[in-house]
Amino acid sequence: MDKKKFDELIEKYGRNTLTVEEKKSLYPYHVDNAIIMAAGFSNRCKPLSTILPKGLFKVNGEVLIEREIRQLKEAGVNEIIVVVGYKAELFEYLKDKFGVKLVYNFDYKTKNNISSIYAARKMLGNSYICCADNYYVENIFSEYEYESYYTCVYTKDFADEYCITENSKGYIESIKRGGQDKWYTIGANFWSRNFSAKLVELLEKEYGKPEIDSLLIDDYHILHFGELPITAKKYKNEEVLEFDTLEEFDAFDPEFKLFSKNVIADNLYGKYNGVTRYAGVKTNNKNGRLHFNENLWGPSPNALKPFKNAVREELYLYDSNEIDDLCKAISEKYGFDYDTIFLHNSGSEMVRSIITIMVGENDSVLLPMPHWSYYPGVVDYRFGKKLFYRFNEAGDKCYHDIDDLMVKAEQIHPKMIIITSPAMPSGNLIKPEDLERVVKNNPQSLIYVDQAYFGFEDDPIDVKYFVDTYDNVMFARTFSKFFALAGLRLGYAVASKRALQALWLDLPLLRLPIIARHAVIECLKDEEYYNKVRKEIHNVREWFYEELSKLQNVHPYKSDTNFLYMKIIGVNAAVVREEMIKKGYLYRIFEYNGEQFYRINVAPMEVMKDFMAKFMQTIEEVKKGAVK
Repeated sequence: MDKKKFDELIEKYGRNTLTVEEKKSLYPYHVDNAIIMAAGFSNRCKPLSTILPKGLFKVNGEVLIEREIRQLKEAGVNEIIVVVGYKAELFEYLKDKFGVKLVYNFDYKTKNNISSIYAARKMLGNSYICCADNYYVENIFSEYEYESYYTCVYTKDFADEYCITENSKGYIESIKRGGQDKWYTIGANFWSRNFSAKLVELLEKEYGKPEIDSLLIDDYHILHFGELPITAKKYKNEEVLEFDTLEEFDAFDPEFKLFSKNVIADNLYGKYNGVTRYAGVKTNNKNGRLHFNENLWGPSPNALKPFKNAVREELYLYDSNEIDDLCKAISEKYGFDYDTIFLHNSGSEMVRSIITIMVGENDSVLLPMPHWSYYPGVVDYRFGKKLFYRFNEAGDKCYHDIDDLMVKAEQIHPKMIIITSPAMPSGNLIKPEDLERVVKNNPQSLIYVDQAYFGFEDDPIDVKYFVDTYDNVMFARTFSKFFALAGLRLGYAVASKRALQALWLDLPLLRLPIIARHAVIECLKDEEYYNKVRKEIHNVREWFYEELSKLQNVHPYKSDTNFLYMKIIGVNAAVVREEMIKKGYLYRIFEYNGEQFYRINVAPMEVMKDFMAKFMQTIEEVKKGAVK
């Protein structure tokens, strides 16, 4: 069929007026498929191309290779083969999204793009040969093509491109690198079945030779130009684009710089997308702070002595003494071996350090439910896996569901098991025999016992026994709660010497501030003050429990710490809490198993009486619908 007849049939095809015989006559010209080369490095587009192959760059809101695939399919070319190599896994999604086939070029690191054509050679027929990084302003593809061609655009000025010379019949008779006032090749080629068959024949004889493997497919064609005749299909410069550098992308698309910036940022930080940071409720309220579980009686007055008596050396010298005086004071007060104690910047920093050291990506951590939300937050940014064991209730107390914990530990073999005692938010202590059951039966797990609220009650757990007997248990305490030193940010933990070998890796490099440690020591010595405060907290807590028990809508649980946990029944707990915030009081709300709970800090009696009066009033207002 001559070109004139072909053009007539294509015109009729466009009008949908082809006869059956005419359709048959076009069959030899039907495009079988498109081969998109996407295996290369794109060195000139660094640093972006070190993260993302160039074909996956987004231009004018559309991914380059996706735009090319879309245009091919719109033209009726439905079989599309993408040849991948560098970061091949990033192209996998195209199989599901567009139904393309992926061919893997395993030679892309050592050979030029001739290796991509060789990898797809068995699929060549009437084929478009495309590069993943070309951009066609309008769709240049068609369901039928008459003969093999290079897409070409014109340059008046000198261009370091493959410039063509044509003969009188319209065939390209030579291609040379560099020229001016010339048409040059750019974008997609079309190869007929005869062209493809001959090229494959030649390739299979010559591929593997060093002088061949180093060639671009264009250069290889030039070597065999006489055997592989081809024409030029000409377009305007602005219709077919090729981007070689990031600057060229920037010049074409004003939004490309933002895309590039976001990709690079995501490569550095992207795995943290969706990982949220725990943050406490911000407030300037100094009186109604019943949400932080602070000891609102304050510390021993003796805590101020080291600050009043401070000397300059305590500020400009590092503490290089052989013995840490605070560790020594803790050892003497509680009977722990000195070298089983380590200090840290508060209980929360101990949690972060221990999880950072112990938990890697996909390691499991078994956590209580309900819990302090900081625990799962830290596990999330370590990309660990979380599973939760229950707390249960029995009348006026809550308790750790050790059976549930043990079943789940057997299922997942966690790297860590976190136990809070006194528990947050339920306020109960774990029984020593229950703790030993967990520690003894999970030797491959670190049992982290958070004793942040140690001191408000006599704890039946013999910490020294556990640390001397087991290597897989740690007890963490803070001076923020019972000792009322939250502003100093100091805490400590006790563990076996074997455990501390690993945990030293994420502990503070130098000792904690000298003056702050001396303030803690003064508090440890002032037993008379803290015994008095403990007794007052007990009295207020018991009064508060009795008052709450009188309310129809509140079921409180007895506590071994300085707060009460309670179930809220028959009233919208969130609305009540919002109204109490307006009245000057902050406290925590929890939802667990479809029920609503509060955790409310105990404060001195005059504060709690005011709170209780406003709390009862607010519940009644909400019940009557006076506030919503």
